[in-house]
Amino acid sequence: METNLTPDYWQTRYLDGQTGWDLGSVSPPLKAYFDQLKTQDISILIPGGGHAYEAEYLFRKGFKNVFIADVAEAPLAAF
Repeated sequence: METNLTPDYWQTRYLDGQTGWDLGSVSPPLKAYFDQLKTQDISILIPGGGHAYEAEYLFRKGFKNVFIADVAEAPLAAF
C-alpha cells in the first residue's frame, strides 16, 4: 500500500489524533543536545516541528532565533 504523504495526509492525522510519534513533550535526545549548547544567539530550524515542544523549550531557555516548519496547519495553529 502506497501512502501519499501530502499536507492533507498529515493534517488529517493531526485532526484525527493519529499522532503516535508525538511524545507530548520535548524529545529527551533533543533536550540533551539543546542543554549542551553554549550560545543562545544561534538560529535553529525545526523542520516537521509538529506541536513545537522543542521550540517552546528553546524559547523558555532564552533562544530567540528558533523557527519551526510543518506541512500540516493543525499543530502549528495549536502552538
